[in-house]
Amino acid sequence: MIKKRMRHINRYREIVTALVKFGFGYIVKEIGLFHLISNPIKKIRVSLESEHVSVGKRLRLFMEELGPTFVKLGQLLSIRGDLIPKQLTIELGKLQDDVKPVDPLVIEHIIESELGAPTSELFSSFSGKSLAAASIGQVHKATLKTGETVAVKIRRPHVEKQIETDIEILRDLTRLVEQRFAWAKQYQLRDIVDELSEAIKSEMDYSQEGRNAEKVARQFTDDDTIIIPRVYWDFSTKKILTMEFIEGKKYTDITDLPEDTFNKELLAERLVNSFLKQVLVTGIYHGDPHPGNLFFLPGNKIAYIDFGQVGILSQEMKNNFSSLIIGLMRKNTDILLHTVLNMAIVPEEIDEGKLRNDLDQLRDKYYDIPFSKINIAEAISDLFEVTQKHQITIPKDYTLLGKALITLEGIVTSLDERLSIIDLAEPFGKKLLLERAHPKNVLSKLWDNVQDISGDTLKLPRLLKKVLIKVDRGDVHLEMELPQIDKLLLRIDRIGNRISFSVTLLACSIIIMGLIIAKTFGNHFLDFFPIVDIGIVIVILMFLWLIFSIFRSGRL
Repeated sequence: MIKKRMRHINRYREIVTALVKFGFGYIVKEIGLFHLISNPIKKIRVSLESEHVSVGKRLRLFMEELGPTFVKLGQLLSIRGDLIPKQLTIELGKLQDDVKPVDPLVIEHIIESELGAPTSELFSSFSGKSLAAASIGQVHKATLKTGETVAVKIRRPHVEKQIETDIEILRDLTRLVEQRFAWAKQYQLRDIVDELSEAIKSEMDYSQEGRNAEKVARQFTDDDTIIIPRVYWDFSTKKILTMEFIEGKKYTDITDLPEDTFNKELLAERLVNSFLKQVLVTGIYHGDPHPGNLFFLPGNKIAYIDFGQVGILSQEMKNNFSSLIIGLMRKNTDILLHTVLNMAIVPEEIDEGKLRNDLDQLRDKYYDIPFSKINIAEAISDLFEVTQKHQITIPKDYTLLGKALITLEGIVTSLDERLSIIDLAEPFGKKLLLERAHPKNVLSKLWDNVQDISGDTLKLPRLLKKVLIKVDRGDVHLEMELPQIDKLLLRIDRIGNRISFSVTLLACSIIIMGLIIAKTFGNHFLDFFPIVDIGIVIVILMFLWLIFSIFRSGRL
């Protein structure tokens, strides 16, 4: 670990210095890295000035200063309302990913290196001025030789190496923080860094983004009102993505336009229906439908762009989501409780009674509100607060969906404040429930369960063999802690005495019966012995001895 720190010493120094600068110096001191701070007097003065700023804002500014990895970490945290407080998620949702564009000559060199030819041979025109520049990549407008206008996204040079270094450092820092601070473990920092590593690697692979776009596009092949830009694979690699250029308006540009230009109510309805179709029908949906990723075109058409973040819901996840909606619709705490426990990672020591009480309060909050008037963003936020309170972890697939719905509702409300996402979701939910209850699906689920059970059963001999080998080696140790062990042992002793008493009588009876049978049908030599009398004497003696032993112990 020390070797790794020395290898990345400059980046470590930048990170811990930024922590102090934005008022998190106590963390640096506690994890033993205060010696890495450059110009500590100046930074401590700045940190004292930052104490008057909220924790959320300081955290956001800290992440923006440190670049792509930390910006992506902040964006990831902003959707984890189940883990971190609401005020932090709101502030982290404001993270800006705007950076200075890369020099056009460098961009042209990357294109030539990736596509095997200079831009002059690949395109009729290529604009050196970027349309948008973010921490991972930037977009340029170009025209193909065949006449199509395209948007070319190019990954920034050396960004992959920087992100790998940052991830390595974050793993080290989160380990140190979890060792020193008890509160850190409940936020599952190491798991979040693992999740960040997976997400950011996927986002850097532009060929994956192209495949994501095509998956979503297949859902709307029969709907010309929803536009998904075409991918030009001959001009795309892992570092370059070339897609159809979309010319349209953002929702902020159309709110003040005359009604005859765009039908805002129709746009809102189409936007919600298109998103619900992605979520509840196919289970593959655009995970980041913020205003910059949506364009409105003439004819009241809607275009989705930027598929770096796509959510995927399994059939079980869709069922859980529909159950959650039903629980809210019916104001039914039992359904809500069952669904939350089924869809989440629940700590073993959870107090289900307190969880039920909190869900009851959540239900009561919305009890008198017509379902169509419920603010879905607020309801999701309230539910996340409950799960956070009980340290329940919601899988990222659900939190991503929750964040997407919150973002979408903000846009929809701006277009048509009377429209309810819940109202439009009802027919999708009913269809999903009917499919769920269909005999074919029920039998399929039952068959899956049978296969699981049979598979586990077949594994039992192998598992049992492993256990027996460990027992034979003496590797298995059993420890029990019973607060009332003495009482338990006393009861066991009494039960044992009673069993002994019964077994003794039974044994004597068998002996006597055997002797009687032998005398009756067997050797007449036994005729000379008073078998019955002797048997009775033996039984009486054994009986008296057992009674004496039991009463002496006082445990009958």
